[in-house]
Amino acid sequence: MNRSARYSQEALVRCMFLVALVFVFHVNGALPFFASPTLGQAVWAAGFSQSFLNESLLTIYAHNFGAPEPAAIAFGLAGVWPIAVFMTLGMNAIDAYSAMVVLWLTVAFFSAYKIGRMFDVPRLLAILGALAWGTMPMVWNHSGYSMVSTGIALLPLYFLAAFTLFRIDLMSDATYFQLLFKIFFPYVSVCLLSIFMDGYSFMMFASGASLIGGWVFISESSSRQRILGRLCIHLISFGIAYACYALYIGKAQFHPAPLDFFRGWGVDVTFLLFPSAGVHWLPDFLGWSEPRSGDIFFGDASVWTTSFALPVLVGAIFSAIFVKKHFAKCPLILIFIFGFYMALGPSIKFNSVKPVDYSLGPTMDEEYAIVPTGSELLSKNLPGFRNMRASYRWGGLGAFGAWGLIMLGVSRSQKKNLVIISICFLGVVIVFNLPDLFNKHVRDVRNRSMFLEIDSQLVDVMADDLDSGDRVVFLPWRNDFLVNYIASRLDIISYNIGGDKNLSHARQRWPRTLLRFPMGQVHDNFVEDVLLLLARNEADVVVLPYIDMLWAAHRWPYPVEYREQLSPVASELENSGFVEIEREEYYAVIRLKTEYLPLLKSGRLESIVARSICSEPVCLRQPHFSSSTPRQVGMVSDGNIVSDGDEGFLHFGPYVSFEPGKYHLVLRGEVRVNNAAWVDVVSGKGKVEYAKFHISGRDNGSGIIAEGYVELSTQVQDLEVRVFVGEEDQITLKGYHLIPVDNDENEINKVY
Repeated sequence: MNRSARYSQEALVRCMFLVALVFVFHVNGALPFFASPTLGQAVWAAGFSQSFLNESLLTIYAHNFGAPEPAAIAFGLAGVWPIAVFMTLGMNAIDAYSAMVVLWLTVAFFSAYKIGRMFDVPRLLAILGALAWGTMPMVWNHSGYSMVSTGIALLPLYFLAAFTLFRIDLMSDATYFQLLFKIFFPYVSVCLLSIFMDGYSFMMFASGASLIGGWVFISESSSRQRILGRLCIHLISFGIAYACYALYIGKAQFHPAPLDFFRGWGVDVTFLLFPSAGVHWLPDFLGWSEPRSGDIFFGDASVWTTSFALPVLVGAIFSAIFVKKHFAKCPLILIFIFGFYMALGPSIKFNSVKPVDYSLGPTMDEEYAIVPTGSELLSKNLPGFRNMRASYRWGGLGAFGAWGLIMLGVSRSQKKNLVIISICFLGVVIVFNLPDLFNKHVRDVRNRSMFLEIDSQLVDVMADDLDSGDRVVFLPWRNDFLVNYIASRLDIISYNIGGDKNLSHARQRWPRTLLRFPMGQVHDNFVEDVLLLLARNEADVVVLPYIDMLWAAHRWPYPVEYREQLSPVASELENSGFVEIEREEYYAVIRLKTEYLPLLKSGRLESIVARSICSEPVCLRQPHFSSSTPRQVGMVSDGNIVSDGDEGFLHFGPYVSFEPGKYHLVLRGEVRVNNAAWVDVVSGKGKVEYAKFHISGRDNGSGIIAEGYVELSTQVQDLEVRVFVGEEDQITLKGYHLIPVDNDENEINKVY
C-alpha cells in the first residue's frame, strides 16, 4: 500500500472513530452547551462539585450541606471531581456535568475499541463494536442514576485492565520494577477509579476479574506460579481500593437491604426478551414492545427499561458455540452467565405480576416467586454482594460478557462466515438498542434548560434572602437533592442533604432539636421546635419550602404543593413575636428578629423562648399521650392513658435536660379508685428523687389529681415524671405540666 492510500485509510479510521464517538454522546444525551443526560442527578452531583470549589479544588468533602460534619459523597467522587475541574475552567454547572459524562464515555469508547484490538479485530470493526457498547440501554438508560451509567459504561476499561493483568504471554519476563509500574500501579488506579465511580460496577469488575483470574489459574497449569503472582496483584489492588473508600466515607460498609428488595429488583426473564414500550424506537415501530408499570410489576421502571438484551444474548450464544479457541472465550462465557444469573435476583420471575391489593410496594415477598435461584447465599452473606440490592444491574456485567463474545466473532482469527454473521449481530444490537433519538434529544435539551431555570428562578432569588455562611435548615426535611446545589451555590451551610446514604449518615450528627422533626411531616410541636432551633443557636435560618426538594430537582417548574400546609405555620411563627419572615413564591425564610440577637449571644434567649412555649430546659408540657408514650401498664385511648388493672408505671420519661430552679408540677386526669397511686419527679432512672406526691383524686372541677412544687438545685440531664398505679387503682391520666413557679396560674390554665 502506497503512502497516500495509507494516509487516506488512517484518515477514514479516525473520522469513523470520531463520528461513532459523537453518536454515542448524542445517544447518551451528553452534549455540553446543548443538552444534558439528566436533571436530578446533575443537580445533586453539581452541588458536591461546587462545594469542593468553595474550599479548594483539592477538597473531596462537601462543607455546604450535610452539616455539621463535612460530607463524603457516597458514590461518584470520580464523577463530581471532574465536574469541579470543568467548572474551574469556566463552564456552568450543567455543562460541566455533561462534559464529565463526555470524558468518561470517551474513555469507555476507547477502551472498548482497545479490547477489540486486543482480540485482533480490524480497526473499523473495533469501532463498530465500541459503538455497540456505547449504545447499550444499560448505559444510556441509566443516565438518571448518574455514575451508575458512567460506571457501567467503563466496564471495558476495567476488563481491559483485567485481561492485561492475567494474560500470561504479556510481560512474562518482566522485571520487578516493570511489573510494578506497568502492571501493578495501573491496575490499582483502575480499581480506585472503579470504586470511587460506582459501587455496582466496582462489584461487577471485582467479580468478573476474579472469574478471569480463576479460569486462567485453572486452565494454565504450566504457569501457575506466575499466575499466582498476578492473582496477588489483583487481590491487593482491590483491597487497597476498598480500604481507601472505607477511610473516605468513614465506615466499612452500608447497611444491607432485605432480600425482598433484591427479589423485587431482580430482572424478570420477559424483560430480557421483550422490550418495554416507549424505550426503543424499532421495537416500538414494529409493535413488539410491552407496556409495563409499577402498578403491575415488582421493582421500579429502571428494572424493565434498561434490561432488554435479546439481540446481544442471541449473538453471545452463537459466538460461544462457534468461536474457536481463544484466551478470552471461556472467561467471557463465565462473565456472561454469572452476570445474567445474578441479575435474576434471589428468585426466578417470568412475567411475574403483583397480586391484587398487594401491600408491599415494589419489593417482592418470597411466596410470589416461582423458584429460588440460589443467589441469596451471596446477596445475604458476602460483603459487597449484600449491597447490590438492585439485582437487575448485574445485567450490565452479563451484557459486557455477551458483547465481548460477539467481538471475538469478528476477530481476524475466525472464519469469514462467522465474521460476517457477527458483524450482522453487532448491527442488530445497535439498531434494536437505540431509543427514539429525536424525542430523547428533546428531553435532554429540556434537562439543560430546566437546570438553568432552577438557577434563575430559585437559586438567584434565594441569594437575596440568605447570606453566605448562614446555617440553614429546610423544614420539613426530606431527601433534599435540590439543597445540595442551593447550599453550594450560595455558600451557606445546611443540615439537609440529598442522597439516601448521605442523609442517613448526616442525621447521626444533627443537633438534638433538629432530630425532633420527622421526615416530611409538620408534627404537633413544629412551631415550638422551630423557635427552639433558632433560640438554641443551632441554626441561623429556617426555610419552609413550598416545593418538594427531591422531585423539584428532577422536574422544573415544580408545583408549590406545600404552600397551603406551611402558610399557617409561617403565620403562627410570625405571631410568636420572636421571628421575622420573608415570603417568596417557592419558600418562606424565618430569622430571629434583630432585637433578640444580643440575647442569643448571651445564651439567655433559649430560656425566654422555652418559657414562652413551655419547653425544656425550663418548662415541660404533655397535654396528651400517644401509643409511643413510654409506659409499663395501661392503654392509650383518645390521647389519655387508662390503667388496666396491672401494677406498674402508667407513665415514665421523657428524660430531658432541665435547668436549676423551682417548678410547679400539675397532673391532670380522673380517679375512680385510688389505693397506691403516686407521681414523682426523678433523674438517673429513679436513683435521684426530687419530689413525690400522692394522687389524691379530689374533684374541684379542674381535673387536677396531683400537684406540688419541685426544686432542682443543679442542672439535670435526664429528668422524668413517673406516674405509678397499683392493681386496684382505676385512673385515667390526661396530661401534666411542669412550669417555673414565677409563671402565674393563668399560664397553667392557658395550656389546658
